[in-house]
Amino acid sequence: MNTQPFLEDAEDLYQNAPFGYMSMREDGLIVNINGTLLDWLGYDRDEIVYQKSFQELLGMGGKIYFETHIMPLLKMQGEVSEINIELKTKESTKLPALINAMRILGRSGYQPVYRFSVLDITQRKLYELELKKAREKAEQTVQRLKQVNQELEQFAYTASHDLQAPLNTISGLMSLLEQNGHFPAGSEGAKYFFLIKSNAQRMKMMIKDLLEYSKIDGKETEFEEVSLNEVCGIALEMIENQVKENNATFIIPELPSIDGDKIQLVRLFQNLFGNAIKYRSEAEPVINVEFEDKGDQITVFVKDNGMGFEQKHAGQVFGFMKRLHTHDRIQGTGIGLSACKRILEIHGGTIGVKSEQGKGSDFYFTLPKNYEKAN
Repeated sequence: MNTQPFLEDAEDLYQNAPFGYMSMREDGLIVNINGTLLDWLGYDRDEIVYQKSFQELLGMGGKIYFETHIMPLLKMQGEVSEINIELKTKESTKLPALINAMRILGRSGYQPVYRFSVLDITQRKLYELELKKAREKAEQTVQRLKQVNQELEQFAYTASHDLQAPLNTISGLMSLLEQNGHFPAGSEGAKYFFLIKSNAQRMKMMIKDLLEYSKIDGKETEFEEVSLNEVCGIALEMIENQVKENNATFIIPELPSIDGDKIQLVRLFQNLFGNAIKYRSEAEPVINVEFEDKGDQITVFVKDNGMGFEQKHAGQVFGFMKRLHTHDRIQGTGIGLSACKRILEIHGGTIGVKSEQGKGSDFYFTLPKNYEKAN
């Protein structure tokens, strides 16, 4: 049987493999090397085989690592795998490589031979470098966004707080003018006075909501075990006048306790309850609170029989200062539901709504029972 073609194919595969291959003696002298590795290193075969040691292809750090780590492991274990090392080319450039090696025992009286497979990981190193740069850039962007958000929060708080004083002065002066009869009913002045007064009240409402929104801060959130029934009770106390004026009915079952910030959760339910009353239909408001236990989290539903809206606007209602109705029709600032979304994000939850024009709205939100486990 003629084995020559087989041997030629094997030699071709060895010489032109996508990996570099090399054999060396225990003293490091290279006794064989394939064409692929020669091309990577830029040497001719007669410049390497029985002419150079493997150590000569390494920088100073690589030589020390080879003598203190690679060779001792090869002698003790007979193999090493997945070793990152830099080889030095003929032009003294660096070739990042991943090597595997194993000891092949020779005939008695001969030195053992160590066979190396070498993978060029230049592209991998470039990718890792680019990935590192991208990660650093992303971290810088995140830090900058955090800084911008903090500055915006501080600006909103300061601006809102500073606006209250002159606005209170304007409101006080307008009340005095009204009390002193400077704007008789039906006069042109009374019409202008009404416009100024209503816009001043709208501005006060907006400042109040902005101040409340700026206080929703994840950094200062204090989590503890909170009874949602207690939270609902406090929220209803805070809108007691609104409830009585509209003869609203609330149906609240026994709710579970969760980890959360009580103040923020009260704000959450207060906004949802207030909205359910504000956007009432002609019928007296009836608000049902329900929940589903889903193991690590709960889903809470706040369902009303109000005016509702078209479902296509469901995403818009949670936008900052986004409203579906004009201020003249229904007063509001468009901050309440945005605040609800922010509170739930801080708690590791989500919020959504299903609604139909003239048939009420079902707001639903998730809350993890244990905040630490969820994060």
